[in-house]
Amino acid sequence: MAEAARPKPLKASPKIRKVTVKMPTQHKDRLPTQILADGYNMRQKSKWVSEAVESLLANPHWEGALVSEKVVKPDAVDVFSIPAELMTKVNREARRINAAHPSLNANQSTIIRAAIARRMLGFFTPPKV
Repeated sequence: MAEAARPKPLKASPKIRKVTVKMPTQHKDRLPTQILADGYNMRQKSKWVSEAVESLLANPHWEGALVSEKVVKPDAVDVFSIPAELMTKVNREARRINAAHPSLNANQSTIIRAAIARRMLGFFTPPKV
């Protein structure tokens, strides 16, 4: 008996990276409400987060946002699909900040978490199209 042809699994795009971000439960619980309030749907969650990160990094003195992340106790995780190019920029900035200000403990999670928190608070500049 011949085996039925199995469909090939979908491969993740090399241009997109799945990123797990540690965050407080209250932020994770509030995130869907904020995304919907901003006119996005839940399929656009990663776009909303990517725009928040781009907005944060576009600010010339964005490193100050990491100071508040030192007191955050993340107890939940969420997964986002972020463009690889943006993640390269996040990682480059994390290395730069760690070299200049090691006490800030910059990493992917803290930078993305700070961007999400700032967007939830209303500190957001839409990306230029």
